[in-house]
Amino acid sequence: MKKSPLALLALFYGGFLLSACVDRLPDQDLRITTAVPAAKLSSDLLWQEFEKDPSGAAKRYFGKAIDLTGKITSLEASGATGPFIFFAQSEKGGVRASLLADRAAETLKDLQPGAKVNLKCFCEGLKTDVILKSCIRP
Repeated sequence: MKKSPLALLALFYGGFLLSACVDRLPDQDLRITTAVPAAKLSSDLLWQEFEKDPSGAAKRYFGKAIDLTGKITSLEASGATGPFIFFAQSEKGGVRASLLADRAAETLKDLQPGAKVNLKCFCEGLKTDVILKSCIRP
């Protein structure tokens, strides 16, 4: 059965509009290696912005690369959810930086809880924690 050009155009634009409504980022995105950060802030400030105005912070940061600095609360080199660094902010949650798998060993090298670290990540937004993905040390 042959589809009309108008029907194909409608399918194309419908798919495009649906893809614009995503609320999740890929877990591993190599574009972070060349991405220019849209903002530079501390894990404390990022948490405060999402706590104070979740929708406003999501509009400012979702899908954008950010340069983040913070004091490590915990870290994990492997596990079910993959390698990550966590910056606790309150009993309610914190900032969870999932690492780019290809560079996880390099990113975690010489790090331990209590150390300060600078990361470049894509920001996904607030779930229970503020979720950052594809994080590397710049």
